[in-house]
Amino acid sequence: MIKELYRKGMSISDIARQLGIDRKTVRKYLGENSPPLKKKRTSRGSKLDRYKDYLHKRMIEDGVFNSEKLYGEIQSLGYTGGRTILKDYIKPFRDTHRAKYTVRYETLPGEQMQVDWKEIGTVILHGEPVKLTMFVAVLGYSRMKYAEVTTSQDQEHLMQCLIHSFKYFGGVPQHILFDNMKTVTDGREQGVVKWNERFAEFASYYSFTPKACKPYRAQTKGKVERAIQYIINSFYVGTSYDSVEDLNQQLLRWLDRVGNRKKNDTTGVSPQERWAEEKLQPILQKADYDTSYRSYRKTHFDGTFSYRGVKWIVDPEYSQKEILVKESLDGQVTAYYQGVRISCKQLHENVIFLPQKQNEKQDIGVGRSQPASHFEVHTRSLSEYDELTGGEMS
Repeated sequence: MIKELYRKGMSISDIARQLGIDRKTVRKYLGENSPPLKKKRTSRGSKLDRYKDYLHKRMIEDGVFNSEKLYGEIQSLGYTGGRTILKDYIKPFRDTHRAKYTVRYETLPGEQMQVDWKEIGTVILHGEPVKLTMFVAVLGYSRMKYAEVTTSQDQEHLMQCLIHSFKYFGGVPQHILFDNMKTVTDGREQGVVKWNERFAEFASYYSFTPKACKPYRAQTKGKVERAIQYIINSFYVGTSYDSVEDLNQQLLRWLDRVGNRKKNDTTGVSPQERWAEEKLQPILQKADYDTSYRSYRKTHFDGTFSYRGVKWIVDPEYSQKEILVKESLDGQVTAYYQGVRISCKQLHENVIFLPQKQNEKQDIGVGRSQPASHFEVHTRSLSEYDELTGGEMS
């Protein structure tokens, strides 16, 4: 540039003034035959250098790429540098790791199903607020989808939704992939999943192997994540319904007519076309697993017990026994003693047995007075007890 300006007729002083440099510098460059070489900057060591071996081990061997976590770790080792230089150093390693592990994993026919929940939110049905959640299952090979809306994500509803999905798909896959749901696992012990006892029983009954995603690796069940987004956007948003049952009926019709007929971007065909190739374990001859709520109760000497704030009565022979109480998801209550179903019947809420009432009277009489009307006893005819106990009390 200096020589070019000089050739155009500018004086050395004018060139120095325009470029903001000394006239001696201008003369020096004009006297040289080649352009001045840019001086190389002396490379200074980074405060991060002595910790790079440690960072490599944590990223490459342990799969840790959280900059805040690594920052705290190397700080404890003596690092005094800033966060930005660390983040810049970690970024290419993290990007490479993500690219390596987010490649879509394709499964063989009948090999895998992915399952997850999606909280829809609280809606008003018949004037009452109802919290809704959606269960979604996807077969890995065909991408066949099943979905169902419930009012709970508890273990009993999860198992019932799984049974419904097996029936919809026409069988059971070899493996089912879950995230780390508390209804499925009891956590991990030294990295090994501890399966919930009842859920393990359920899995054994239907002969599938449960699998759990590694913590913080939700992308491993990306098929169901994409299915959820598709169902919410293409079906749920804008749909009107007056009950959960109505919503589920509409959802099943949509899956049959639209959701499982749309061509999948990865496979190039619709889920229904590939569904015929799925090799699922049949369940036609298998009775449904009992998904009832289970709890144990000790009956009183009069054969009564309480369940959900309501009194029930069993035959006198089961008085003062421990019984198993089951409640189906539609509210049907049954009782069992040593594995055998026994008869039980709900008592009217206003029935209070005399011994119990007498105890209440004694308790209340200690240290304070109560009006006599407080001890009014509601009675029922003996014929009603005969009906409950088959005449054995007479």
